[in-house]
Amino acid sequence: MSRKTINNKHLTLAVFTDFDGTITKKDLGDEIFKVYGEFEPYNSRLKNDEMGIHEYWNVLCDKLRPGVSRETIVEFARAQETDSNVPAFVKFCEENNIPVSVISDGFDVYIHEVLDNIGLGHLPTFCNQLIFEGDNNPKPVFPRATESCTCKCASCKRNSMLVNLPPDNIVVYIGDGYSDFCAAEHADIIFAKKDLAAHCNKHNIPHYPWQNFFDVTRILKNILRDKKYKIRNQAEMNRKRAFETE
Repeated sequence: MSRKTINNKHLTLAVFTDFDGTITKKDLGDEIFKVYGEFEPYNSRLKNDEMGIHEYWNVLCDKLRPGVSRETIVEFARAQETDSNVPAFVKFCEENNIPVSVISDGFDVYIHEVLDNIGLGHLPTFCNQLIFEGDNNPKPVFPRATESCTCKCASCKRNSMLVNLPPDNIVVYIGDGYSDFCAAEHADIIFAKKDLAAHCNKHNIPHYPWQNFFDVTRILKNILRDKKYKIRNQAEMNRKRAFETE
């Protein structure tokens, strides 16, 4: 990757948000495999570093019950609840010329369906893919996998974020889980809850706690009004190392 030096005099914001458990109230990736396959013991093994993320997704797909089709997953996704404050948040960002992108370690089949249903299908979205062929179990594809990052994310969120970051932008990241750790470490303004908040607390990473996107909108409005935003030194160093590594 190559990157132009940031000009501190012309900083604007760019928002990147997780999907599962962030835009949606539940982690759809987890729920699909709980309902239609075998979630455990594999999720525990992943969290205990007993298996890698790519092996994890491949095993979960292999363990799906016969007959689980694209339509099965789409119908399941349609029934799931999202944070009702997300469309208003996106509208606020668009009114303030702040680009919003979705980056997820989940799968395109259900992510695009949910975003379309809440009127946000136009958002740039970077995620894994599920390939359905005949009666076989779907195969996961990781279009943004990288060997330079060892985080628990099959398609590196860090790279998806940095490659699509406009010059002279402050990175805003919104997330909740394990797959968000690495991306948040490369962000300037972080909204964190659940496992991501615990990670930020453990590593002294400054962040804003939040429960829903109404909180995020309110806090971001105040940040913009008071111009309380700047490049986070550690995040800038992490981004520089990432570009050098890639």
